[in-house]
Amino acid sequence: MDRIRRHAAVTAKIKALEGRFLTNEDYISLLRMKTVTECARYLKENTSYSKVLAEAEVHTIHRGALEGLIKQRIIENMDRIMHYYSGSYRDFIRTFYAKYEIEDLKDLAREVYNKKEIKNYEDNVFIGKFSKVEPRKVFEAKSARDIIQALSHTAFSKYLCPLLDENKGENLFRFEMALDMAYYSILCQEWDRLATADQETIKYAFGIFGDILNIQWIYRGKKFYGIKPEILLNYTIKLYYRLSFKQIKELCYEERLSDFLDKARETDYGFLFKEDETTDIFMDRRMYRYLYFKLKSLGKNTSMNIINAVAYILLLEFEVRDIISIIEIIRYQVPEDQGKKYLIKKLSKGAI
Repeated sequence: MDRIRRHAAVTAKIKALEGRFLTNEDYISLLRMKTVTECARYLKENTSYSKVLAEAEVHTIHRGALEGLIKQRIIENMDRIMHYYSGSYRDFIRTFYAKYEIEDLKDLAREVYNKKEIKNYEDNVFIGKFSKVEPRKVFEAKSARDIIQALSHTAFSKYLCPLLDENKGENLFRFEMALDMAYYSILCQEWDRLATADQETIKYAFGIFGDILNIQWIYRGKKFYGIKPEILLNYTIKLYYRLSFKQIKELCYEERLSDFLDKARETDYGFLFKEDETTDIFMDRRMYRYLYFKLKSLGKNTSMNIINAVAYILLLEFEVRDIISIIEIIRYQVPEDQGKKYLIKKLSKGAI
């Protein structure tokens, strides 16, 4: 199947899948639920999550199991999309399993760092999906070092093993940054095998991702971890759109956090850093919401291109993130109007 026919088939499939996204009414209904059980029942009986929840006993399901089943929808639909691709295109789509496995690995590393063992892992459904590691080896870890050693024969190994050599395996920030470097290195290797037109669109989209993740990580590295500038720079992602390497380097080497913030607010991503107490609370949400609208625009204005599949996968990810946020909102009895502020999808005017 040639490139145009392949993308045409995928685009038609994606149009059908997009029709199964949750509606604004679904979001409002979920926000008004009083218990996790009610949320699970609504998803099972009224939405496209009915299939992954078909065997679930919603009256007894707990949060971790519910979140794991919801994430299964990403796996289910990624597999559907990969069915239409072969060769380098199939390999490229498969890299998203690396993205989500890395997020699960970060969650598990935080678990062992804080609790010295992994107790809750039912929602970490992506472990092994890309790396092919036996999940049990990761779930038995008692430290971040154990997780690194469990991954010693995987595609992530060469990025993580230096942490063991430096005896810094317990530094979560380094662990997370090393994994993110692994993902974007793997991603770049695979997109280099795509057709030129597809590469150009992907580089644009992920250049924006690189800008935002770099500026966010520099901020957190400075504020919460006191990481030296040269180390911060070494771990930044080598993907750029609005921010050049020179600008990233200057941000890393700002000695005072206040100077960093002044310079960061002058960039196209200054919206991440509100001059009030909400910066840390809503930074992730602001980042994802910005990317959400960029992806919606790309998917709408670009046809016969791999970006249509990429945009769909990431928009589905954002929906799953929102559902998990709603589960937390319900657990902590956050009022509906306040709860909306934590969501990626914008439901009303005036949200932060």
